[in-house]
Amino acid sequence: MNLRSAARLSGLVLVLGALGCADEGYKPTDLSNQFVVTPAFVGIDEGLPPIQFTATQGSTPATVTWESSNIAVATVSSTGLVSPLNDGFAAITATQSNGKKKSASITVNALFGTPITSGVPVTGIGGAVGITTLLYRIYVPTGKTNLNVTLAGGTGDLDLYVQRGPNPPTTAAFGCRSWNAGNGENCAFANPTSGTWYVFIDVYTAGTGATLTATVTP
Repeated sequence: MNLRSAARLSGLVLVLGALGCADEGYKPTDLSNQFVVTPAFVGIDEGLPPIQFTATQGSTPATVTWESSNIAVATVSSTGLVSPLNDGFAAITATQSNGKKKSASITVNALFGTPITSGVPVTGIGGAVGITTLLYRIYVPTGKTNLNVTLAGGTGDLDLYVQRGPNPPTTAAFGCRSWNAGNGENCAFANPTSGTWYVFIDVYTAGTGATLTATVTP
């Protein structure tokens, strides 16, 4: 064997040896015993019912103390129940007795417009061209099969815009637009996503006496 071949063979042995050592020393990270706060992130409208946060170590509930970084936005109870109060952001932190911390976050969305109740008509709607105060909202709970919004009757020509929050619809951005001649408008959504839905009425031709009805069905 010449010197060049011997050098190549020696180099190969060193490489294989290094690979063998590296492979033998590798150990996968064990994630089974992580300290976790759930949910990690929540976006919710202000004033809705509290949300339960939980802390676990692996598969076992962890004993922790809870705190909110901004109690004007959201408060948290000693058991991890978080109440959304006002629009903004808050970190929800769980602390173990050993000082270990884990945080989740909650964004609380502001509410706009006049609340309406499912199936209850709002009458006497109308106004002058350019009015921007005809904004309403309805909350759709989880698991509902349909949201149906109608605008009918009265005088003038009013157009209907509907969109799920956090932002109300405008004439440029909307989930549904109904702008028939007169006041025979309808927007329907099958299996609507839970949350706050906004209804904006745009006055195309001045009028009055229209009736708005938003109905959520099981």
